[in-house]
Amino acid sequence: MGRMILSHDERAAVEAMRAKKAAAKAADDFQRRAIATAHAFMKWSKKTGNGLTFSTFVNTFGYQQDDMNQMYAAVVRIREAAWPQ
Repeated sequence: MGRMILSHDERAAVEAMRAKKAAAKAADDFQRRAIATAHAFMKWSKKTGNGLTFSTFVNTFGYQQDDMNQMYAAVVRIREAAWPQ
């Protein structure tokens, strides 16, 4: 099979499809990490007695990833849904 030549519109469509798939995978990966992180935090919180604040989440629990703001917000939402107070 020879090399395929794509028009500008065809190439744009392929790149858009790839970007959409990559964004969906990134969202799925983040969701899985957020659920695991929320579970780990709640287990740690129960053991230590520390509550969920941004400072505690980052400094004491030790979440130091680049997405700490987004992850903290996700953990707050997961906690509210799964462990209502």
